[in-house]
Amino acid sequence: MRHAHSIPPSRLPPHPSFRMFPALRPILNKGGAGRYISREESVQRLIPIAERQLRLLRTYDATRASIADAGIRAQVDAMMANLRTEMAKISETILSLGGATPTGAGMGALTPDANDSDRARIQSLLDTERDFSAALREETDAVHHQERSRAILGFNIEVSDKRTERLREIAADLSR
Repeated sequence: MRHAHSIPPSRLPPHPSFRMFPALRPILNKGGAGRYISREESVQRLIPIAERQLRLLRTYDATRASIADAGIRAQVDAMMANLRTEMAKISETILSLGGATPTGAGMGALTPDANDSDRARIQSLLDTERDFSAALREETDAVHHQERSRAILGFNIEVSDKRTERLREIAADLSR
């Protein structure tokens, strides 16, 4: 017979208060309270995020290369610099947990439709950014990540929201 204390913490379900009362998470996590997922599970869960982030960066790159307006192209390029830094943080976390980061070697080239307008390209990029942000939020809420991983995911959500807002502004300016 196995006793509850013999079950590894990574195999125990999250405390019900995390699902019922998300506002309690900061209080319950204070000082490392609660059950964290294992390093191996962290790697398994962060690799798909890194892959999505790599696809997002490639989408930004393809969009930037196809935009006719030099001012908008410069704005997209500025967002890409920050995205690269955020991607490096996720990759660094995966490496520090003993995992291998995705390289994107198997990803095909992204080619925007030549008939699309700059606004359509920005709108497509905005949709991709929203999907990425939603995936980050879902992952952050799904399990009890170690605090460093949670902080990096939270920061990525914050900056993704800023990029989303900026892309909305650009799309609105292009529709005028």
